[in-house]
Amino acid sequence: MGAEEQIAEALRPAVQAAGLEIWDVERSGATVRVLVERPGGVDLDSISHLSSAISATLDQHDELVPAGRYTLEVSSPGVERRLRYPGHFARYIGEEVTVKTVEPVNDTRRLRGTLTGASEDDITLRVSVSPSETTEIRVPLGSVQRANTVFTWGQPQKGPKPGPASRKPAKERRKATPEAAGEATC
Repeated sequence: MGAEEQIAEALRPAVQAAGLEIWDVERSGATVRVLVERPGGVDLDSISHLSSAISATLDQHDELVPAGRYTLEVSSPGVERRLRYPGHFARYIGEEVTVKTVEPVNDTRRLRGTLTGASEDDITLRVSVSPSETTEIRVPLGSVQRANTVFTWGQPQKGPKPGPASRKPAKERRKATPEAAGEATC
C-alpha cells in the first residue's frame, strides 16, 4: 500500500463521520491534498470542519506526512474531476471524459469521448472518428496516465448567436437617447 492509500485509510473514519467520502488523496512534496465529496456537493462549512479533523488525525500519524512541516489542502474534486481508480470510472459511465495514455492507443495518446464501460482492468470510450461515425476504444487502466471528466456549460444555442449583429446599429441607438436628440438632461 502506497503513502496516499495509507493516508486515505487513516482519514476515512473522520471523513465518514463528517458525512463525506474520500475521492482522492495526493501527496506532492510538502503538500497533502485531500479531495472529498458527497451527493449534492460539498459546502465550505463542511470543508472547514473536516480540515480541523484531518489535521488532528495527521498530527497523530507523523509517519504518513512529509517530514517537518506540511501544507494540508482539503477541497472537493471539482467539476472536471480526475479519475484514477476503477470505481471513479464506473461512476461516470455515460459521461464525456478525456484520457491521456502512457503509450499510443489507436495511434494517439489523447482521447476524448463518452465512457461506455469500466472494469477493474480497463475502460471503454466511444469516440468520434468523423462527424457521423463513432468507434469504441478499449484502454487498459495501466495505460492511463491521466483522465478527467469534461464539464460542458449549458446547452448549445440554436440559431444566430446574440451579439453586435443582432442589435440595432450604433447610429440608431444614438438617436434614441435624449442627448442624441439634442434634449437637455438634468
